[in-house]
Formats: sequence, structure tokens, C-alpha cells
Amino acid sequence: MKKVLINIIILSFAFSMDTVKNIDIDKFMGKWYVISNIPNFVEKGCENAYDIYTLTPDGTVDVFYYAIKDGEEFTIKQNGEIIDKVHNSTWEMRFTKPYIPFYRAPYKVIILDDEYNYMVVGYPGNTYGWIMARDNHMEDSLYQNILNTLSNDFGYNEDDFKKVIHK
Repeated sequence: MKKVLINIIILSFAFSMDTVKNIDIDKFMGKWYVISNIPNFVEKGCENAYDIYTLTPDGTVDVFYYAIKDGEEFTIKQNGEIIDKVHNSTWEMRFTKPYIPFYRAPYKVIILDDEYNYMVVGYPGNTYGWIMARDNHMEDSLYQNILNTLSNDFGYNEDDFKKVIHK
């Protein structure tokens, strides 16, 4: 039993959730399509999913999630507080529509293309993850390279990611 616990502790440190350095927050804003994710209960079965990020005057980020689920359009509104003001890559998200009091979800940008064409948001413990892009399609070779990086550098299981259908 001790060996199992030691291995778990070692593995938890082996794959750190290092975030991207020096995000230009203005460049980061705009529309991001969800290419693939480890879906939470709300996202399961969603199609045509995307987020729109808008920097607010108070320095937080409004995030509107749009998707089609069971043939119906729906929206989730979140507000992100940038925690790491040096690199702008670690946020805390509050759900404002629907309103969920007292809950703040971690948001960590762990991969970002130099041209801001694609990014990955990681979640502690690798419970969730989002591969996102400025276009609703991603080349298979790039997608596989991102999955490999997530597996090798962050300890994600590639099979946990599910592609989102975009029509």
C-alpha cells in the first residue's frame, strides 16, 4: 500500500500543470471554437461549440459559451478573473448564467500557438481539458501533435478527448 501511495505522489508531481508564459490578453480575446474536449456533464453531446472572450473594463474576461445540444441552442456565461497577472495564463471562472454561487473553476492555458491560432486549457488532475482554435476545423496532424504533447508533457490520456462536431 505504501508503494502505491508513493507512486501516486510521484506521478502527481511528474506531470505539472505549467502554464503558458506572457499571453497578450488583447490578442487572446475573440472567438475560439471547441475542437475537442474532455466534456463535463453540460458539454456531453454538444455540437458547434465555441466561446467568445471579451475583456471587460474591470480587467476580468467575460466568456460566452455557445453550443447546440439535443437540437437546441444554449449559452453559458462565465466571468474569468485573471489570477496570474504576469503571464495572464491562470484564471478563475465564475458561472454567471446559470449562476452558481461559491464555485470558481480553475482555468489554465497550458498550450498556445505563437500566432494565437490554437490553444489548450488544462484542468488540475486532468479531469477536463479543451483544445480550441480560431477556426472550427483543425488538421489531423496538428490535432495529433497536440494530443501527444498533452499526453507526454501533462499526463493526459489522449483517449479521454472527444472531438466536437461542427456543421
